[in-house]
Amino acid sequence: MLSRPISRSRFLAGSVCAAAMPFLPSAMAAETPILTRPIPKTGEQLPMMGLGTSSSFRSADTQARRDVIAALIDGGASLIDTAPSYGDAEDATGDVIASLGNRDKVFLATKVAERGADAGIASIENSFKVLQTDVIDLMQVHNLVDTNTQLGAIRDMKAAGRIRYSGVTHWRPDAQEALADVMSAEDVDFVQFNYSVDVRQPENRLLPMAQDKGIAVLINVPLGRGRLLEAVKGREVPAWARDLGCDSFAQMLLKFVLSHPAVTCAIPATSKVRHINDNLNAARGRLPDAKERERIAEYWANA
Repeated sequence: MLSRPISRSRFLAGSVCAAAMPFLPSAMAAETPILTRPIPKTGEQLPMMGLGTSSSFRSADTQARRDVIAALIDGGASLIDTAPSYGDAEDATGDVIASLGNRDKVFLATKVAERGADAGIASIENSFKVLQTDVIDLMQVHNLVDTNTQLGAIRDMKAAGRIRYSGVTHWRPDAQEALADVMSAEDVDFVQFNYSVDVRQPENRLLPMAQDKGIAVLINVPLGRGRLLEAVKGREVPAWARDLGCDSFAQMLLKFVLSHPAVTCAIPATSKVRHINDNLNAARGRLPDAKERERIAEYWANA
């Protein structure tokens, strides 16, 4: 049984491979483009690694947030996922993007989690205000709260050119069947859910359905909030994983997630530049094939 989750920083402090491998990308890695996948409904190419703001990001100071967003953009990625319920993360995201002056390089995703049409519209309008933008790339119904009502408002704003894509989200594995039901009944552009090497039930219904219906997939909690890193604390990355270009266990986990053909982008949350650089390197080079995916899964099953 795994012990309580740890942060990546705590994990690295005791990791053998961390002592040998710095997290700043090598010159070769930095020159390798980030992999992209098309958004099925439009064909727009989206970098496969993004930034979540649900946990560590919202507790970080202003400079740390600025640095990690700058590193994301400088590294060739674009998607930032936030929400009004993430403390001050949505406000901070808007402030940082405005101060950097790089709104055109950001794919901005946020959420609405209100009940009732008026409350939902008010929340969405506030997101435009705090994100300091006239157009939001992706507006998602957060955790399936009043889904039909909020999707209606999102579609109206999409038709008006204020929102580019619609979506639905949930982070709990036990809500994934409900997500699949919404995907089956509603016309949405994106779906966001939890998928990792130890949470594989999306492979049964959600991921195949997304492929069949042409729905882009964002993956939250791809690193398992630390529990997967805890399982390999003190170990060195196996040689066969290094052959995949993995300099860290985090890259190995992320490459597993990204290698599923239905996955469009993973959005691990962080407020540390060394972590975002490490994450970005997972979206460079080649991804595991089916046999290599199962080898990674077997490694974690026996960890």
